[in-house]
Amino acid sequence: MRSLRCSLWIVSAAILLACADKASADEVTYLMYLRGSEGPPATPMRVVWDVRDDANARITIDLGEKYEPVLTKLGLTRVLKYDAKREQARFVVRDLAFTHFVKTVANSVVQALLTASSVPGASAQPSDAQVQDAALLITPAPRPAPLEISAWLYVTYLAPQKSGRPKPQDLIKGDLVFVGRPEDAGTGDTGQSGKP
Repeated sequence: MRSLRCSLWIVSAAILLACADKASADEVTYLMYLRGSEGPPATPMRVVWDVRDDANARITIDLGEKYEPVLTKLGLTRVLKYDAKREQARFVVRDLAFTHFVKTVANSVVQALLTASSVPGASAQPSDAQVQDAALLITPAPRPAPLEISAWLYVTYLAPQKSGRPKPQDLIKGDLVFVGRPEDAGTGDTGQSGKP
């Protein structure tokens, strides 16, 4: 379960840190935590949020050095960059690259579940997670108010059964919510060393 939560955190987290190619007046770096785990001993993600205009923004998510070995093994990078479009009061990221990221991490989680399963033949079953939905919902607020990012994830997989065919089961369905204040807000927490 801990491994599952860690992997899902990466996914979601896999979901956020910005490093724009060029600095702009509206670019702000945030230290983001999973809601409920703010502050040490949790390690923050560094997210750069860049509002380009009223309808467009850019988010770059650095998942941090801690997760780099796992991500590299999966063929993924620790820094994610996405364009966001305004939808009413918030910005939304729906990107095939993000969906691919979620699917890759989810497949590794499913593989671990199948390997640990006591159902005969489960370990030989393909670890193919299905991403029904994956989006980042960013709710900006005037500084120094916190930035809030919700990773909406709906991922299913075929769970092995003691008899009969595998049945669809939810791996994750819901929001992972991250909150954070600007890095220069004087929290005293510098997070991972070095910016993406």
